[in-house]
Amino acid sequence: MADGVCLPDTLNSIVTLIEQLVPDALCSVMGVKHNGTHLTPISARNLPSAYLAAIANVEIGPGGGSCGTAAFRKEPVIVTDIASDPLWDSYRAFALPFGLRACWSLPVLHIDGSVLATVALYYREPRPPTEQELALVRPCITTIRLAIITDRKQYALRTSEARWRLGAEVLEIGTYDADLVESKSTWSPSLRRMLGVSDEAEASYAAFLERVVPEDRHLKSQFMPNFPEPPFISPWRCTLRIRKADSGIERILENHGCTLTNEDGKPIHLIGMLTDVTEQHERERELKEAKLAAESANAAKSKFLASMSHELRTPLNAVIGFSDMIRSRIFGSVSPPRYAEYIDDIYKSGTHLLSLINDVLDMAKIEAQRFELRRTEILLSELTDSALLLVRPQALAKGICLELDITPGVVLLVDGRAMRQVLTNFLSNAIKFTNSGGTVRLFTEHLTGGGLALGVEDNGAGMNEEGLAVALEPFGQVQMDIATDRAGTGLGLPIAKALIEYHGALFRITSAPGHGTRVWAEFPPTDVSSTAQRSA
Repeated sequence: MADGVCLPDTLNSIVTLIEQLVPDALCSVMGVKHNGTHLTPISARNLPSAYLAAIANVEIGPGGGSCGTAAFRKEPVIVTDIASDPLWDSYRAFALPFGLRACWSLPVLHIDGSVLATVALYYREPRPPTEQELALVRPCITTIRLAIITDRKQYALRTSEARWRLGAEVLEIGTYDADLVESKSTWSPSLRRMLGVSDEAEASYAAFLERVVPEDRHLKSQFMPNFPEPPFISPWRCTLRIRKADSGIERILENHGCTLTNEDGKPIHLIGMLTDVTEQHERERELKEAKLAAESANAAKSKFLASMSHELRTPLNAVIGFSDMIRSRIFGSVSPPRYAEYIDDIYKSGTHLLSLINDVLDMAKIEAQRFELRRTEILLSELTDSALLLVRPQALAKGICLELDITPGVVLLVDGRAMRQVLTNFLSNAIKFTNSGGTVRLFTEHLTGGGLALGVEDNGAGMNEEGLAVALEPFGQVQMDIATDRAGTGLGLPIAKALIEYHGALFRITSAPGHGTRVWAEFPPTDVSSTAQRSA
């Protein structure tokens, strides 16, 4: 067994030994088949071959002769006369012609209690066994059990290794095994293809290092063992560049390996695997370059828009200011009357355009990280009143009820202009997507720990998860089953979210189709106080 002899040869040796220890006996070993329900001969050197063929598929059961019954009962079965014992009713007809008259069968049990095999001793005359004969056979049964268990483990190991090698070849994983005791190395076919070497080329650590580009050879001392001298590092992982022997093409390989030691801790094997990650590294490089280019372009765009604030707003303010003066008739009437209509259109268009430009410039400043907060303590009611004042005409025009439900006397440490813009955006969106007769509520709620929730809820159209994702993207326009003004940049919600998070608060939003939307900011206790606290 230690020399790797196959199971039948090992059992033949044990059968021969038993026949020497118990004179006149004809010994056989019957193994349990893979189905677990039948026995078949593994070794029986001196039994007639025709008889062995006849018992090639003995059923394990209460009437299975000596061996089938012993495997079923898991205990020795002694048949002193085959001619008369009922256990042999199914097998007697072909046993007796071969001169077999007695059969003693002993089960070979695994440590878990399962049956591995049976050992049978046949005699050509009826007779019972002696205690001495049974005592001589029992140690042999222990050896048979060891042989069968060892064979099963070796078979499982060979099967596992075959699966691994097949998987490694299919996945193009190169493997190596360096025997430090015998100074021999083995390379898998995949590894040879990776290195561009033939099947006859030497497999050694030195031969592998020849393929590594000179600039990466220092990695062997940093990550890999300095074969064959110590120190040994276990396990290791490193990425190396190699040049293929057959083409000179450079490839990038990722090396995973470890050192195996004996019971004394002495290294005896180096094993490992290499995978070609050239394409992966190339894709990562391309993605990194594309990301840097996109970030650079976005930063340039944001910087340009942020720096254009004065150039865009100044002439537009002049258009709005002068058109407002004309439509207000500060210097007299406008004639003919149609000009008054045109001036009114110019004013409204200019105001709308300024609103859009302000949104775009605010978003650009946020993306360029040039938006500066000017925090001051401000009474919450002042913020909510000014925000409601700005959206009340829009609500009245649609017949929507505005409700204010805030805690009086609350003071926030925020940028007043920024938070006014947040509330205005929340309210405008709610009014825009709520049908006539609906309700929009501006609310506050006190949070556990002293924080404050400030937000807006409506009973309008609402959105599903996909709609929410679109609404939170810059320039996102959500399709609604509601007649509404589509004018806008799609920046209101993203800007509000960014301004809330600039304050160090949390942005929250929930929505459901047909049930409306609830959007709010959660401020930490450090940003919330009250007029009563300030007075104290």
